[in-house]
Amino acid sequence: MHDPRLDQLEDWLETFFDDASFTLSRASDDASFRRYFRIERSNLSFIAMDAPPEKENSKRFVEIAELLRDNNIHAPKIIDKDLQQGFLLIEDLGSTTFSQALNANNKLALYKRAIDELIKIQAINTQALSFDLYDETLLRAELKLLIDWYLPKELNQSSLNQLSQLFDQLIQNSLNSPQVFVHRDYHCRNLMITNNEISVIDFQDAVIGSNSYDLVSLLKDAYVELESSEVQALLAYFHKQAKLAINLDEFEKQFDLMGLQRHLKVLGIFKRLSIRDGKNQYLNDIPLVEKYVLQMADKYPEFKFLKDIL
Repeated sequence: MHDPRLDQLEDWLETFFDDASFTLSRASDDASFRRYFRIERSNLSFIAMDAPPEKENSKRFVEIAELLRDNNIHAPKIIDKDLQQGFLLIEDLGSTTFSQALNANNKLALYKRAIDELIKIQAINTQALSFDLYDETLLRAELKLLIDWYLPKELNQSSLNQLSQLFDQLIQNSLNSPQVFVHRDYHCRNLMITNNEISVIDFQDAVIGSNSYDLVSLLKDAYVELESSEVQALLAYFHKQAKLAINLDEFEKQFDLMGLQRHLKVLGIFKRLSIRDGKNQYLNDIPLVEKYVLQMADKYPEFKFLKDIL
């Protein structure tokens, strides 16, 4: 099948390299409209990003990559860019994801290193940044994805009222916590291991929001399940290293409610990816996300109604 954007990308790369002596292979896709290709030339390797400009904001990617690098966080270096066409040539961070690097011997140590990087990210001064806020409007729009895409259309009014009250509670929990740089998808597939360093990718949707959001993304990942005891240990590690003002029990509840917001949203997103975008592979990840929601329904009596709705 003819791929006109791939032809455009190859033409752009030929102009950059001043010849066509390179090989191009698919590196990865993600849940967005972006595609990534590995470019090999003269024993060097690069990544080319194809991000259709009408669908994706590559300028945002470049700005955040530079911001992270300026703050001693390993994000890919931008080698060249054509924002009008939606092409970027960036540093190749390798092909070992955080999840691929995990094993029984290094698991807790690797997660602690990811938490250390997260604390560095949260230390970025957000005062001068023109980032969107993870505000009530955005939080509510995300939660509505559960109703629009995941739950049955014939949901009764009583259930809708319960969900509305829950959404209000989850939104207030997020807004009433410290507001920091939020990667928004800080999990095992968006962290790479490069020369034994943790590198961060897929950060273009960053906002300013709750300090528990990215931690939830990491510790209650849609793709890797940690033991409850491991989550508790890592939660305590973050609490201590971040020198939080609230006690650990209070932070745990904030973390739990933030997780509930994220997981209800993700259920809607994964179903939408299948129905609207034909990316059916995300259906395989729904059971774990739903499991996280049901754990909160068991832990907090006021959320028990979620068991019936789901």
